[in-house]
Amino acid sequence: MKRKDFLKNIITGFGGQLIAIVLGIIVPRIMISSYGSDVNGVISTTAQVFSYLALLEAGIGQSARIALYKPIADRDNEKISMVFLAAESYFRRITLYYGIGVMAISLIVPHLMKSDMPHLTILSVFFLEGMSGVISFYYLQTPTILLNVDGKGYINNYVTLSNKIIGYLAKIILASLGVNIVLVQFAFFIIAVLKVIFYRIYIKKKYSWIVRRETPDISLLKDKNSYLITEIAWTIFSSTDMMVLSFFVSTKLSSVYSIYNLIYGSINLLLSAVGGSILYVLGQIYYKNRNEYEEVHDAMNTVFIGTMTILMSVSYVLAIPFVKLYTRGVADVDYVYYQLPFMFSLVQLLSWSRYVNGNLTGLAGYAKSTSYVSLAEAIINMILSIALVQKYGITGVLFATVIALPIKVIWCIYISDKKVLHRSFSKTIKMTSCNYIFFFSIVLIMKHVNLEIPTYSMFVLYGCTLVIIIGILGVGLNILINKECLYIAKKIF
Repeated sequence: MKRKDFLKNIITGFGGQLIAIVLGIIVPRIMISSYGSDVNGVISTTAQVFSYLALLEAGIGQSARIALYKPIADRDNEKISMVFLAAESYFRRITLYYGIGVMAISLIVPHLMKSDMPHLTILSVFFLEGMSGVISFYYLQTPTILLNVDGKGYINNYVTLSNKIIGYLAKIILASLGVNIVLVQFAFFIIAVLKVIFYRIYIKKKYSWIVRRETPDISLLKDKNSYLITEIAWTIFSSTDMMVLSFFVSTKLSSVYSIYNLIYGSINLLLSAVGGSILYVLGQIYYKNRNEYEEVHDAMNTVFIGTMTILMSVSYVLAIPFVKLYTRGVADVDYVYYQLPFMFSLVQLLSWSRYVNGNLTGLAGYAKSTSYVSLAEAIINMILSIALVQKYGITGVLFATVIALPIKVIWCIYISDKKVLHRSFSKTIKMTSCNYIFFFSIVLIMKHVNLEIPTYSMFVLYGCTLVIIIGILGVGLNILINKECLYIAKKIF
């Protein structure tokens, strides 16, 4: 049953996100064609601000996940019930502040953005997007965390996929008809309400043994404030680029950023969907068998960093040809920036270099010290982005991100290898650096190749060919670096 759930998590996580990505690629093109780059820049900025504001849940969520791993591994329903109710209670307390944040952003941000859209329209778009998040924060976060830790993330994947399909189809139809952008945003709000109804019915039916108590024990959520600081820092860090461009340059340049971010953000979401669906394995093994954990840790590290290296290598080659095809006929702003694929690829590579190690810092109780590092990372990124954006534009804000990211990468490696696993850095450094060298080699080779792809069918052909060639080379390299990885990965998957 566990193996069946595990496979369902992977298949629904990857497959569902892939379908969502295809639809997500279609929508911005329709938005640009129907409303123009200015409106698309506003919508993209709005979505990014609130998607990152929603990351605040991960602070409480991470604390709840850590608290749930052991009782779920032991099938201790009493303790599971206690942690669930504690998390639910805390989420609902924080919702008040989340709602105040939504109101403040909706009132202030429209006046700061350099856009030709009416302020009242921008305010309405921000408010509706934010209220969808408020509903999600209050009702949905605790059930989704419980399902993920219990190995039933595929339920969340089904709901997310259905939500995105309905939402994107509504957006495509309404935008094609030229409906007011505020009504388009209202459709997404209604979909958020439907999700609430589903989760309330499902949890009541499948987890009927969760017993309500008058005073939930919040102390069960250890390091919740540290996780919250970490996620606030990541929220600031992640939304800095788009916000700085919208405030200091223009929403049209934000639209350019959003197209490249669409490519790399979609790939990130694809791998995150798989990672999030199987991350519970690391948590449960850590509390069951520390010796076995080290092997699984290294295997997962190799799988995730190796996979992202392959994907970024392919993306670097195909990004500019895709952007040329995607924005063909759009003349209100230039979308082709040859240096951006390299910068976006580096951001993803550095971010995923700390995925498994960062998870271990939480499991091992280093959340508080890690939160300070995250805060320093966010402040450095913001200061550098503002300093560089006026002279270097999009390249400047991305360069600031690339400079800031290694701080936490180094910290997570240090805590994982030295403090928790009590071993040398050599294995992690070797694996990480070899993958970086592989990516840089692809970049150097492609500097001498002028790739022009005239049609989408040719693009798909080139894409499939590159995935096979670079994939074989990348997989071979990572097996060579970590020979045990193949055995452990087969054992896990």
